[in-house]
This record gives sequence, structure tokens and C-alpha cells, in this order.
Amino acid sequence: MGFYLLSFFIALLFSYRGKLPNRTIFFSMLFALLFYFAYVFHMGFKLGSFPFANIYGFIGLLGNTMILALIVFSLKNPQLLRLSAVFSFFGFLSDLLALPSEPSPYRNPLYSLHTLSALFAYTCAFFGGLASFFRLLLEKKLKHKDMPTFSLPINLLRFSERLMINLAFVFFTLTLIFGSFWTRIHFGKHWINDPKLVFTLLLWIYYAFVVHMNLVKGLRPKQLSAFIILGSFLSLLNLLFVRHEV
Repeated sequence: MGFYLLSFFIALLFSYRGKLPNRTIFFSMLFALLFYFAYVFHMGFKLGSFPFANIYGFIGLLGNTMILALIVFSLKNPQLLRLSAVFSFFGFLSDLLALPSEPSPYRNPLYSLHTLSALFAYTCAFFGGLASFFRLLLEKKLKHKDMPTFSLPINLLRFSERLMINLAFVFFTLTLIFGSFWTRIHFGKHWINDPKLVFTLLLWIYYAFVVHMNLVKGLRPKQLSAFIILGSFLSLLNLLFVRHEV
């Protein structure tokens, strides 16, 4: 958390001076991530399973995974470092969620695979929504000949949104498969009527529809982006408001 706060204040200083943040912020956030993931791997090794059992630990790990992805993307496009203050504060809040998190009571590797698949599925869903949002915003700005101060290559955004929905569909598929095998071992059957699993199945059906409509060119670019943003919103609802009952 200390490294994230350091990154946050350095980013604010650069923003105040109107300069593009340098690699100091990059390395500060990188150290924050290294310490966090070292803690996660230590907990996982100690428990012999996925380290967290409640929503706080999962969201904290999801937040840090997204920060890691953004740092990797910034190597390709340094423009992303303009958002360093937002990244750093978001990372600090994600680390803070480790405090109320609870260790996992499950020791089955299928449970770990099920949860990790869900983690990557949500990450891809959110990044797909962000790519679509920025693409629509950039196209609107360009249409009105109003070039924004912060922008990403539009072809990169188009590629990213399509890649992310395909990966989200793949990882939601793996989430259901590993979850089915785990519930078979733990509960004696492959499916239980748990609200979280039901909503995840609906998300899988939704992404299957969007992915296949994209493959057969059944959606115009703006329609596809709108569907991807809606999928990201539905994923957020499932993550934050739908709870397991078992």
C-alpha cells in the first residue's frame, strides 16, 4: 500500500506540473504489485488452495490483476501513464481489501482453477468494456474534429475489444466447467441452483451470443461496442451484488 501511495503522490506532482509521468511511477507500482502477489502466493502455498474465501479478497486480487495488465499495456503505449494517479489509488484500495478478506476453507485444486478462471473472465470483460467505451468516445471526438488530449490508436481499441470478449467467453466457459467438477466432488452433483452460478451461466450465454454474432458479422461496429459495454456492466453486477448461497 505504501508503494501505491508513493505512486499516487508522484503522479499528482507530475499532473500539477503538466508533465507526462516518468518511469519512477511505473517502478513504484511494479514494486507494489510484487509485494501484493508475493503475499497472495504465500497465502496460497500455506493454504494449498486459492487464498481468499470472500468477496473482499477476490475483488482485491481482481483489482491488482487489472493494474498489472495496465502496466504491461503502458509498455506499448506510454500515454496510459497519464492515468497513473487513478491506477495508484485504485491499487491502494485493492490492497486495502486484503484486511477484511478471509482465508479459503477449500483445499481442492478444482476450486482454485474455478476461481482463477472467474478472475480472468471478469478482467477480460471489464477491459473489453473500457476498450469499447474509449473507442466510441474517440470516434465521436474525431467525427466532430475535436482531438482529445488523451487517446489510444483506434485500431488498437477495435482489436482489444474483440480480443477481450473472446477471452471473456473462454474464461467464463472454464469457470463453469471447473465449477461443475468441483461441485460434483464437494456436493455430489454437477450443478447446484446457486444464484452466483445461475447468473454466471446467463453471462456465458450472453457472451456466446455476442462472440458468435461478431464471427458471422451480424453486428455493426457500434452495436458490437454497445453489447460489449453492456456485458461489462452485467459482469460488474454479478461480481458485486450477486452472492453465493452455499
